Amino acid sequence: MEKTIVAKVKYLEGKLAGVLGSPMKLGQWGKIVEHIFRDKFRRCSIKTVARNKMSISMVDSLVRQIVRQKFEQRLPSGDVYDDYIRFLSGEQQSLMEISYTKQQQKQKQKQKAKSQDNDTMDVFDKQNQMYFVPEKTPNYYDATINHEQDSTKATLSLPFSIPIFSMQYSIGGTTSVINVYPTIQFLYSHHIMPRYITEEVQILSKNVSGQTKTQFCTDFVASVTKNIKEEMRNSNTADSSGYHAKIKYNAIRQNPQFSLVGIQRGVYMLGMKDQFNVHDRDTHPLSSKLQYAVDEMGFVLYDKTNTKSVDDFGPYCIEQYVLLDALSKQEVAQNVITYYCNHKGKLEECLRLYDEKQGKGFICWRFLMHQIATDEVVADAAKNGDDDDDDMHFEK
Repeated sequence: MEKTIVAKVKYLEGKLAGVLGSPMKLGQWGKIVEHIFRDKFRRCSIKTVARNKMSISMVDSLVRQIVRQKFEQRLPSGDVYDDYIRFLSGEQQSLMEISYTKQQQKQKQKQKAKSQDNDTMDVFDKQNQMYFVPEKTPNYYDATINHEQDSTKATLSLPFSIPIFSMQYSIGGTTSVINVYPTIQFLYSHHIMPRYITEEVQILSKNVSGQTKTQFCTDFVASVTKNIKEEMRNSNTADSSGYHAKIKYNAIRQNPQFSLVGIQRGVYMLGMKDQFNVHDRDTHPLSSKLQYAVDEMGFVLYDKTNTKSVDDFGPYCIEQYVLLDALSKQEVAQNVITYYCNHKGKLEECLRLYDEKQGKGFICWRFLMHQIATDEVVADAAKNGDDDDDDMHFEK
């Protein structure tokens, strides 16, 4: 320890005080600080602070003491400066903090943490608790390097065959059903509602340790495929036109962060934000079934479908944006649905010409929407006999 902090703080306080002006005459910045101090202190509940009129020398001294307190080099002086420091820090009983803004940030963080605790407290009621005991790993660090040996991570990525979200929608005269199935890891997040942890879910969770991961996933695929077929048979007849959606069940909280993996049309897995990246895909027990993955914003994490069609299953499929609209309330998703209903041909044409240089999935719609709007402006200009295309582009 070289004990250089005292000299450095002294240099810093002198430099800052020098910007404000001399102790005998304040400069422009010094007058601004003096005005701020006076306006703030006159609202103080401490009478000695509220009634004391600050002189030029007091401004200089207070600024220096603020710097010392900031770096914990100030000792209590036993005079009005102690009251100034307490008031500026937002602490009426101690001299622990100097920055009023810093204290406000601390209070905001405490309130935010308290709000999050209130939001998730009911999840941890005894009736909503779900116990999961991962497999023991002799050396977890080595296991994470070799993905095939990371049994804990593989287990947390297993999906439950009970949907956490289910909806029915009709678009273009066709009715479809969407079921979303959570991973074990997602169930331990604060994005779920406690009512999802039912007795049926509890029983299913016990099967995780009682079966091999391969068998568990095989049962999952068989169950969800059977469910989607039954729901399609029992679904209501579609309206002849427009877009209509009905959420049948939802146990996901608002504004969730997630990774969404498409398995087949109407069947999706819901994991944590970084759970289904390209590195985890190959070692997942359902790797052959995972067709593509997106996050809650619609950005594509990986895609094996290699299709650019609004009707074919994949990241550009209209069903993807129906789901994003329901889960994340994405404005772009709503725009895509509107264009699909009203200008499907134009949408398909622009998508066919899109080269994906700007990115896959969600990001492309920004460029496609702009291209469609630009084409419409040019078409209107040509129709009205306006040859000044450049001006029309500039206005758009």
